[in-house]
Amino acid sequence: MKSEKRQEKYERAKYIRELEKFTNRVVNFLNKEGITKEEFEKYIDKIFKNLEDIKKVLLKSEYLSSLENFVEKTANLPSSDKKIEEIKQETLYEANRLRKLKRVKSYQKDKHKSRVIGEE
Repeated sequence: MKSEKRQEKYERAKYIRELEKFTNRVVNFLNKEGITKEEFEKYIDKIFKNLEDIKKVLLKSEYLSSLENFVEKTANLPSSDKKIEEIKQETLYEANRLRKLKRVKSYQKDKHKSRVIGEE
């Protein structure tokens, strides 16, 4: 029983790590100058192979489900009719939103939100 839970936890962590690696690699690639749509397509095919080998796990949090949707959407972008500049702009925008979603907890604790200056 314990090893089963441990295995599930391991698979979940591995899946999440791969999703985040994919996202970071795509963002780094798109930040390069002078890339073409063909280069982008080859790169996506190359890095998506790692995700295909990993067992898909149910993700419940808003950030993780958004991350999964982002990866699926990005993996399908090379086959779209969009130009590389449109792809770049949309993808970097979405990746930025994802990062904000991930960090949302670290901005301010609830106990400090309602405090008014000079109320102590």
